Amino acid sequence: MIQSVKRTFDILEYIAKNGNMVRLNDIAQALDLNKTTVHNFLDSLKQLGYLEQDDLSPRYQITPKLQCLYAPDISSAKLKKELRPVLENITAATKESSYLAIQMGAFYRHELKCEPNRAVKISLKMGKPYEMTKTAIGKVFLTYSAYLQANQIKYHGKEHFSGMLQEIKAIEDSGYALDVQQYDQDLNCVAVPLFYQRKIIAVICVSGPSYRFQKPQFAEAIRIINDALKDLSKYTTRLPA
Repeated sequence: MIQSVKRTFDILEYIAKNGNMVRLNDIAQALDLNKTTVHNFLDSLKQLGYLEQDDLSPRYQITPKLQCLYAPDISSAKLKKELRPVLENITAATKESSYLAIQMGAFYRHELKCEPNRAVKISLKMGKPYEMTKTAIGKVFLTYSAYLQANQIKYHGKEHFSGMLQEIKAIEDSGYALDVQQYDQDLNCVAVPLFYQRKIIAVICVSGPSYRFQKPQFAEAIRIINDALKDLSKYTTRLPA
């Protein structure tokens, strides 16, 4: 075991379990560590934004930033079980294909799909990893991940990626992303994020042939998605303020 990692979490656990307002001396005594060692760990965690010092005393407390390390307490199986009827309602109302996608690091895949009973429809592969930048789903995941954005800038260069950054800002403001014949000239998509416990856990997308699924249908699809989620109030398509 790497001792520095263990000590980091020992310190965080002690602070969290002992009032979240503790002195350096308390930590050193409780964990049997040298005060200088504890100070170095506290200073590093403070610089990283995971700790802050009280304004009225030299006590340390954990910041809300640590919440980014919490994985939402919902399984993939439960998510799919709860969202399957939602997709069915979305497809019934839009008469187009609907998808539920999850992120896998720098890629995403479709976990669920529901297709309309129409001769011409969009049918994307399940289980296939897709890249982020050319699809509506990928753009949504990019919008809410600074790490993905940084990797894309590093790979493409900031000047090349500047247009995508502008689109990301628009997605953040509007709450949805579009793919208009970008991934495939015969395909248009609209996608919205799905938040749970203030974290994006999936993306819901409606896709249709580009000749019939266009701007008026995009707006209607977004309305239908939000209506379909009304009975599942623990999920939201907009990040709470």
